[in-house]
Formats: sequence, structure tokens, C-alpha cells
Amino acid sequence: MHLFRRARIPLACLPAPLNQPAGLADAILEPWRECDVTVEGNRIIAVRDSGAPAEAGNFAGAVTDLGGVLVFPGVLEVHTHLDKCYTWDRAPGRHSDFWESLAILGADSVRWTEEDVYRRAEFGLRTTWAHGTNALRTHLDTGRKVGAGSHAALERLRAEWKGRVEIQTISLCSFTEFFSGGGDRIIELTARYKATAMGGFPQPNPDLPKQLDYLMAAARELGIGLDLHVDESGLAHAECLRATAEAILRNQFPHPVACGHNCSLSVQDPARARETIALVKEAGIGIISLPLTNLHLQGRTRGPAPQGEAFGAPRTPQWRGLTLLHELIEAGVTVACGGDNVRDAFIGWGDFDLIEVYIESVRLAHLDTRLAFSPAVVTTGPAAIMGLPGYGLIAPGSPADLIVFSARKLYSLLSRPATPRRFIHGEKFRDAVLPDFDEQESWPKT
Repeated sequence: MHLFRRARIPLACLPAPLNQPAGLADAILEPWRECDVTVEGNRIIAVRDSGAPAEAGNFAGAVTDLGGVLVFPGVLEVHTHLDKCYTWDRAPGRHSDFWESLAILGADSVRWTEEDVYRRAEFGLRTTWAHGTNALRTHLDTGRKVGAGSHAALERLRAEWKGRVEIQTISLCSFTEFFSGGGDRIIELTARYKATAMGGFPQPNPDLPKQLDYLMAAARELGIGLDLHVDESGLAHAECLRATAEAILRNQFPHPVACGHNCSLSVQDPARARETIALVKEAGIGIISLPLTNLHLQGRTRGPAPQGEAFGAPRTPQWRGLTLLHELIEAGVTVACGGDNVRDAFIGWGDFDLIEVYIESVRLAHLDTRLAFSPAVVTTGPAAIMGLPGYGLIAPGSPADLIVFSARKLYSLLSRPATPRRFIHGEKFRDAVLPDFDEQESWPKT
């Protein structure tokens, strides 16, 4: 056993009744509580308010005084793309246009063999583990010509990383391909590699209700849920989120459903958006926002294209793609934030760092106005969507994965994203070495 004393834990990451402000912290600006955490093996067995130093003298195991610094549970990446990561150097996105980037990665997908995906995804997993992630959900493009290598690579990695990072996979498919003869292949790969859920990126069209009905029937047959990319645009008429909620209710779909992006919700008539949010709540959909990638991709405008050119000169963005996070939170919808793409044609940067995602989400979505809630977007929110009870919490029974910051206050951490951090895994501190990007220089170029 190991007793870690004087850990300042965000209230959002504590079980009741410890998730209420007490003692040293300001309930509005510094919503944490100083606790002692006891670990046995790979699980937390006790959490209580920090006591006097003398109390540790009766403890039978090791004791470490953390000195009143911030401590988060292991964070969860609820939405990423390990099959695409680190392809930027060989297939960069020249203009960061959504459809251009999609085409670039589609062309690159002929290289996505099992070994190619394994190499890149393994680098990503070492990176996210070195930042403090202990669970990750990745979408894998799946169709007639792509997906087998990616699913096979992640099957290997899931076994290799067991006990460190819990890995879930989603079969991400084009609805066009699924409903034009590719559905059987997509379903077969999903079943063979035991994917957590079926995915896809529906587009507004008259057949959308029937398409969602069929997809839900296929998922029901497999006994799994859905995790969809929806409304990743600034088009007010894009209401795939609403259509998904209606389909869940119409089909009485029994499995979990998550919807990522949901950007167009922010540009719709407020009354219509409220109705959609009420449907989302009734249908039990988990909402995933991807602030970093969507702010990079959305709201891109250009001037007239010169003759012979596909793109004109860039113009300053006026809208940046955040969904209605505050309104969803107020409605009682489960929300989470993820990192999405990392160094591929959609976005040339990123580092699988959920603390970066958390800090930027607070800044960009004004979650400073809900600071006590805010850590939930990378802890308990994704844990609920991913169906991982105990994750995202520092509570009895939770995994003994902790991020120990050198900062003592949340506002210090939010002010300095590069705040040093250490990691507890089980009863010990663990190494946290970021892989060097130079390692990628030795990878095959074709």
C-alpha cells in the first residue's frame, strides 16, 4: 500500500460527499479539496480529507507527502484518429480545407497497412501515456478498401497496452459507401475486431432517417452502440444531430450513442437549437466537442480564386466551430472534449495531450465560468461516454493513475500549460518520457 498525502483534487473528480468545497479552497476560483489518497495494487482504496501529519505514522505502507499540489486522475481521450496520425510529413494539408484534407487522407490510405498504422499509433500511445492519459477511443476509417490493417494494428496495441491505456475502437465509415454496397464489409470488420461502436459521418439528405434506422439495426444486431461525426460545418440546415436523436427515440435503440463535433448547432435559430438539445437529452446522446481541430478547420474563408487556382487569398475567420457547450451542460447532457486529429492533413499539429485540450477548452469555451465543472470534460464526461465506470475519478475502486502537477492552484495551471507534471501508476511514480520526433525520420517515406 501507498498513502499519498495532501493532494489538491478538483471537486469534479471526487466522489460525494468529498465533491463539495471545504477548507483552503475558494469554491468559485479554486474548486478543489485537499485529500489523502491510499493506493493498493493498481486501485485506489481510500480517499479522505487530509489529516494532521501525525496520522500518517500509523500507516503500514509507504507514505509520500505531495505537499498540497494539484492532482488530477488519469485523463481520457474520447475522440481521436490513430490511423491518420503523423501522416502530415508525407501527405500534408495545403490549405486546411475540410474536403481537401479528406481527399488527401483518402489518397494516403492506400499506405495504411497493419505495420504502418501500428508504427504511427504506437508512437501516439507512447506520447499520450507520457502526458497522463489512461483511456483512449480512436476512430478507424473502415470500408471496402481500408480498415483491415488499422483494426489489426489496434488489436495488437490493445493487448500490449492493457493495464496502462484502455483502448476502444470505432469503425468510421462513409454513409455513401455504407449504403452503396460497402455495408457488409464494414459490418464484418467491426464484428471481427470487436469494435466498441459503429461510426460514420452522415450528411444532410432526404434518405437520412432511413439510413440511421438501418445503421442502428446493424449496430443492434452486433450488440454495440454508435459514435458518429455529425454537423462538422457552419451550415444552419445541417441537422444530423437532431436526426440522430429522433432515430434513437423512433427505434428505441438500447445502446450508447455519442455524437462528435456538432458545430452547426451554434449557427441555428436559438429556439430550434433548444428543441434539438432537449431531444439529445431525451435520447441520452453523449456530446463530444473537438475545440482545437474545429477552431482550426471551421470558419475558413477566402477571397476570389485567381484563374487556374483552387483557392483564393485567406480571410480572417469570423466563426470558429464550437458547439453549444454551455447550453448542453445546462440541459444535463453529458459532454466531453477531445483532441481529434494529430499531425495529419486536417491539422498539422497536436501532441495527444489532454491537459492541453482541457486548458484550451476552458479558454476557448469560457469554461472559467464553470470552473468547478470544467475538469469533467476530460475526466468524468469521457468516462461516461466510453462506459468506463471509475475512470476520471479519484475515488475508491478507481484506477490508480494520477497526474501530479507542480502547481498548487487551478489558475496557476491554466496560466502555464507547460507546468511540470509527474505520474503515479499503481503504488509508484512512473517514468514519463515523450518519444522524440526525430524517431519518425527513420520511418519509410512511401
